[in-house]
Amino acid sequence: MQKPSVGRIVHVPMDPATNNGADAAPAVITRVWNDTTVNVRILADAAPAKSDWRTSLVLVESLSEGVGLCRWAWPERV
Repeated sequence: MQKPSVGRIVHVPMDPATNNGADAAPAVITRVWNDTTVNVRILADAAPAKSDWRTSLVLVESLSEGVGLCRWAWPERV
């Protein structure tokens, strides 16, 4: 399993209205609390979102799991 570290790219859920229609965005890890909880800086595909920083996000297998914005997932491998 991958371990989060500062500078790694992850995916976070987004409100499509604030992200040019997309429901997810890449984010850069800025702080690692443990193997499942991180802080990130969001790289939205639009003007700066209401909050382009998020704290204490919890790892999920897929962004389709759970609800709310406080979760993150590794990018899918293709």
